[in-house]
Amino acid sequence: MSSEKRKIAYIDGKPYEIGPNHTSILKFVKSYLGEKKVPTLCDDPNLAPYGACRVCSVEVGLVKDGPTKVVASCHTPVGENQHIFTTNENLTELRKNIVELVLTDHPMECGTCEVNNNCELQDVANDLGISDHRYNSPKQHKGIPKDTSHDYMRMNLDNCINCGRCVRACDE
Repeated sequence: MSSEKRKIAYIDGKPYEIGPNHTSILKFVKSYLGEKKVPTLCDDPNLAPYGACRVCSVEVGLVKDGPTKVVASCHTPVGENQHIFTTNENLTELRKNIVELVLTDHPMECGTCEVNNNCELQDVANDLGISDHRYNSPKQHKGIPKDTSHDYMRMNLDNCINCGRCVRACDE
């Protein structure tokens, strides 16, 4: 029997054991509460954490009922005795504002888009209850032709949300 003490962190008030694969708060939360508990846009399990979008923000406190701060869960390490809050009014509003700002420079042509109903941005926006956005001043129609030169990737800069996935996939 191991004499090693179990490390515990709390998700929404409930204790969970920190395992060796829990290198970030996001991985920790996903392993216990599922993929959709904390929304993400720039995260990809095959790529290094990036933290560009901040949609995965959670609140973290170091003591129960103590002060919290908002952090990007994808690249913030999970630590012993952390109190992690995944859902509250402040986080919902923050995430909505972030996604609405992303949508500002994104064409709202979902009905004719080739990834309609298979789009992570669309899913996150729907999950947050965003059907329209307040900041509508699109600049996305850059006139750059769609790049289909790669066998596995298609690049349409009109739909780019600056998540960095394509750049990181090539770099890593």
